[in-house]
Amino acid sequence: MTFLLRSVLLLLTIGFANAQEKPTDRQIRFLAIGDMPPFRQEIRDGVRYELEAEPGTLPPRMIEIPLGEEKKIETTLSLGAFSPSVKLPSAAGSLTLQKKQGEAVTEWHKLNVPENGNWLVVLWRDPQKNTWDAARSAVIADDLAAFPEGSLRLINALATNTRFVFAEQTLDLKGGGMKVLPLTQPTTPVQISVLDAEQNWRVVYQSAITQNPGERGNVILYRADGVSPRNPVKVLNLRERAPAPPAKKP
Repeated sequence: MTFLLRSVLLLLTIGFANAQEKPTDRQIRFLAIGDMPPFRQEIRDGVRYELEAEPGTLPPRMIEIPLGEEKKIETTLSLGAFSPSVKLPSAAGSLTLQKKQGEAVTEWHKLNVPENGNWLVVLWRDPQKNTWDAARSAVIADDLAAFPEGSLRLINALATNTRFVFAEQTLDLKGGGMKVLPLTQPTTPVQISVLDAEQNWRVVYQSAITQNPGERGNVILYRADGVSPRNPVKVLNLRERAPAPPAKKP
């Protein structure tokens, strides 16, 4: 074997090893679901001042995720809206979400994220404690292949079963279940029912899902956790622009 050929093989081997060791960045984002706390105010010297929400009635505004070796990522949370996507190195196992208030950082919630792919983490208050100091979560595949343009993602964050009645099909979704289905029309009527304590279907939503070209939709059912809610179940309908497919390698 010539010196030149040995050198080329050595470089190829080193390059392959480095490619194997280098983590691949993927995306993770968060969605906090729940009710806004009641507006509070006080009057001081004849002027109305809005008061801060009571502790535990809102998710942390800023979360920090340590990744080891003094690395970390940060993002923001807002009720009923997707957080910005952040890059997450490929690594299986547990992530610790920490809430950040000024310079203070405290542990808040733990979850497991699979090694590969993009993920959406849906967060809500623990129904027994009913405080954002104790949260629950669901980790949902968020890749373009799993959630393509022109599709509708149904997320049932309730403990009870739900039923979706579209123009051409009826779909039952178990508590904690998720389903992605294509939307063939720009506007699709839908009726959503939940199974109540007497095992009867009760309608909680009746409207139409509208989606423009290039978009994908999310319909999330969650437990109303506000003060004396009129309806125990809430429906969050979020449309978003589908990300562009990855560029093809030449």
